[in-house]
Amino acid sequence: MKNLTLSSKNLLIYRVIFASLSWFTIIASALIYTFTYGTVLPWFNSFKAFTMQTNLIVTIWFTLAIIWHNKPESLDKIMGPLKGAFTMYITITFVVFAILLSPFYQPTGFAAFSNLVLHYITPIAFIIDWVLTETKVRYKWNYLLYWIIYPLCYIIFAVIHGTITSNYLYYFLDINALGILGFVMFVSILIAFGLALGCLYILINRKRTKN
Repeated sequence: MKNLTLSSKNLLIYRVIFASLSWFTIIASALIYTFTYGTVLPWFNSFKAFTMQTNLIVTIWFTLAIIWHNKPESLDKIMGPLKGAFTMYITITFVVFAILLSPFYQPTGFAAFSNLVLHYITPIAFIIDWVLTETKVRYKWNYLLYWIIYPLCYIIFAVIHGTITSNYLYYFLDINALGILGFVMFVSILIAFGLALGCLYILINRKRTKN
């Protein structure tokens, strides 16, 4: 597979555009919530969602990549396996929403814009960034063992949260509604998908960095 390339200047512009769009969406949603309800504190509950967590992660990554654009030693610290993990997480956000959640969520107004940015534009932009730039470090297969920790911890968190509050955050993690067998089926599918996705990214990377 041939490596795709992008000039340093164009790559910087690309990252600035999508980091700005993502930060604007996150900050604007907080401001709109504050103006609507008179307080911002409950808005932070949105970060219980996997979508918000992963979008914040990759937005911070974009921001650091911009700040360290001309500092290769610093930039290298957030490339390689760390970027691979983040790409896997944001891809999970993108695919799971598109398949399991989008049919039940049809927002309007700013929420529709936010939905588009957080579930489609930012994930796709980050995946493209990975494709364009992640060719220096050769991934190891054992990276997958570390990458899967966060999704597993999130599932555990969602179950505990749901047990305490009766809000499981996502319907496919709701043990009460699905029953044990339904819950185990969904969780098994999600874990298998995460592992398959991680394997795919590692395989692509190893193919592209093959000596």
